[in-house]
Amino acid sequence: MITIEDHRARERPRVFLRLAAVENRISARLTGWSTRRRWALLVALPALMLCCGGTAVGAPVMWLVSETEEAGKGAPAPEAAADIYLTALGYGNEAGLLPVLDDPRQDALMKQWHEYRAVMDSTTPRPSRLDFGGLSVSGLNASTADVSVAVTAVWWNSNGNGMSYNSTAETWRFRVIEADGWRVSTGEPPQWCGDYVREDAC
Repeated sequence: MITIEDHRARERPRVFLRLAAVENRISARLTGWSTRRRWALLVALPALMLCCGGTAVGAPVMWLVSETEEAGKGAPAPEAAADIYLTALGYGNEAGLLPVLDDPRQDALMKQWHEYRAVMDSTTPRPSRLDFGGLSVSGLNASTADVSVAVTAVWWNSNGNGMSYNSTAETWRFRVIEADGWRVSTGEPPQWCGDYVREDAC
């Protein structure tokens, strides 16, 4: 005879698997949210759960606090913030970009990032990636630093023979600030049309 307890015992692993899947989906979604949006959710969620009653709100809320704190941290060093910005731009993938942008200036910085990437994509042919070496840090103190780096645009040959064409190296400059990790506050990119490529290629 199968008792109720046997049935519950068999169902528990399935429940935990479902909860783990939901947690992974939420975690992935939070990474792409701005810090302000995550904290707004953090404030609203406990109130909503308390309205619904129950004592099992502690674990989800504490998990959300942890995710919000970790996802909202900036880069560990000034050059790392600029590196993440440029790598995301080079591959046209903004995943993980928001945490390394200065919170009050996130909208303006994301607008600049999208506009620059759009101009890159308008090139015929469009570049494969951006390539850069060591990043130089100057004026470092406890709260700010300046980062500069020579960046080259790379175009891979479309026929698959492994050949590539590189632009001249152009200097990018960033001002980064320390605010629970290092974050890009301003970026001064060279002109894509005119510096990296001919005007008539844009």
